Parts: sequence; structure tokens; C-alpha cells
Amino acid sequence: MSASAQQAQPGADRTKPTPLTQITIEGKQITGDSVLVHKGTAYVSVPALARALGASVSSQGQVAVLSIPAAPEPDCGDIRDAKKLSDAYRKAAVRIPDAVESLRALVKQGTVIPAASFDEVDRQISEAEFRAQTDADKSVSYALSHANNALAIMYFKLRRGVPSEYAKQGQLDSVLCSMESKFALQVGRLSGKESCSVFQTEQEEARNSN
Repeated sequence: MSASAQQAQPGADRTKPTPLTQITIEGKQITGDSVLVHKGTAYVSVPALARALGASVSSQGQVAVLSIPAAPEPDCGDIRDAKKLSDAYRKAAVRIPDAVESLRALVKQGTVIPAASFDEVDRQISEAEFRAQTDADKSVSYALSHANNALAIMYFKLRRGVPSEYAKQGQLDSVLCSMESKFALQVGRLSGKESCSVFQTEQEEARNSN
């Protein structure tokens, strides 16, 4: 809820009720005699406050009860749709996770891999992204890109003699991004329970925007 108030002019006698210019609650203005300030404390009439909040007022003896309606529940259908992958993107990207994992297997074997192999997977990811239609499509594209890039970085670190325990940092996340993307492409949607850092970031941003 957002609220703002325009204060009384400096020097006003605060020992007697003084009208404020206005109070705004959720974009709705309360003005005039519905707003008073007394000894530095602002008071708003209950009926005016109820109207601004879309609430109802009832009396229980000498007690006024303000009932604020609950926020509407999000449309479950909208949530499901937000996690759905488009058929066009699935068709274009379905083989990319296997391409990433094939390179990972070669890295584990110590095979010399041309840099162009990683570039080729990046090209496939970029081409598939042209067919992305939903936010879920884009999330999977980002996750696949992260998986491939992290794998390439590890490979070139190993080739330069970086100790394995340092070069392989972050590879669990790379595997998760690849395999969770593969599963999403197979079933046609994200579950919302993914552990890959890319999906976790997307989920956190979605929660903060609601």
C-alpha cells in the first residue's frame, strides 16, 4: 500500500485542528474536513479511509470495524501459461542440451576440443532463440547459454593448467541448467522448482514483481 500526505504550512498553530491539503492512499485522495492534524498527528475520518481502501465499515457497539477485502488470488491459469514453452521453440532447441552434454563428456575424457565446437552450440542457441515466444522459452535459452559458456570456460582453464578444483567450480550449476532445460523442453513447461541459477534468478524476479 502506498500513502502520501501534504503537510500543513510551517508555523501553523498545531494546538488546534488544522486541515491538511490532502492525503493520497493508493492513488485516491482524501481532502478537506476528512483530514485533520492535531498536535502534529494526522487524523483521517473512517468513512473516507474506507472509501480510499475499498473497505466496508460496520459498527459493533461503540467500536467501528473496518473490513478490507483480501487481494485477489493470482490466476493459476496465467501462472501455468508463464511457465509454458512454445512448440516452435521446443522444436528448435530440443537437441541443444544433448550437444552441451556431449561436449562435457569429451572434456571429462581429456579430449582436445576445437573452440569452434563451443561456438557451434552458441550458434544453435542463438538460432533457436529467434523462435522464442514466451518468457519460459527465453529462460531456457539463457540457461542453455550459461551451461555452454560455463563448460567452455572450464575447458579452457584446464587447458591452461588451472588446477582442476578451481577450473571446475560452477560446473554443477552448468549441468543443472543443461539437464533441467532438457526436461523442460521434453515436457513443454518449467516446473517452477528448478535449481539452475538462471531459473532461480528468473523465479525470484517474478516473485518480486508480483
